[in-house]
Amino acid sequence: MEQQPTFTTTARIGQRGRLILPAQVQRALRVTQGTTVALRTLPDGSLVIEPLWVVRNRLREKYAEILADHLPTGPAQLHGGGRDSAEPTEPTGLGTALQPLPERDPSTGCRVYRDDTRLVLTARAVLAWVAVGPGLVENALPYGVLPEAAVEDLVTVLVRGGAGEHADALLADLAVLGVRMPGPAKQRATLAQDTAVALRLVEEAAKAGYVLTMPDARCAAAAVRLEARLVAADLLASTP
Repeated sequence: MEQQPTFTTTARIGQRGRLILPAQVQRALRVTQGTTVALRTLPDGSLVIEPLWVVRNRLREKYAEILADHLPTGPAQLHGGGRDSAEPTEPTGLGTALQPLPERDPSTGCRVYRDDTRLVLTARAVLAWVAVGPGLVENALPYGVLPEAAVEDLVTVLVRGGAGEHADALLADLAVLGVRMPGPAKQRATLAQDTAVALRLVEEAAKAGYVLTMPDARCAAAAVRLEARLVAADLLASTP
């Protein structure tokens, strides 16, 4: 990656904690008025200001090599949740919950996301983004929910890859990028419901000749309950 020029300068904190960045710093960071940046305090008392593109690039550069043997083999895909969706490209026996949807609007060629868009992410969708880079998941991050099952799965993959100590930092950066992670207390009321639906999806996948992991099935169940779309990678593996 091309190295950005560095500057050492000072700025004064204004009313209500406002900080005005000098023009040369804005150009170096590629930020303009209205750009969202991440603020991070360090134990030594210093403050780090990062544009979100820096956070995204750092995550991919930091974890792609660490998790090289644990990344999905296929790209992330968008699937239907509880809403009606397009017919699947191949039969899965999983019904509406896991039917693939067109990734782009055929009239414009662009994906359309709105503030009311509901997207549930799986751990492997996040890992696919780490491996592949910009694409479907990056566009979905500001609208995504990472259920507790996906958080547990993601942390498990990090531990298996020898990067368990980075779990908190990774989850914090995902939150900076807009991913919402409901806490355990919010999940308890629906845990039994989602688990029952997940077990049914696992059984239906097996009957259709596919392997569906329980963490992914719980994410799919959450998508069904929320009438949301599911962003996943390597969701269905063929039975050997």
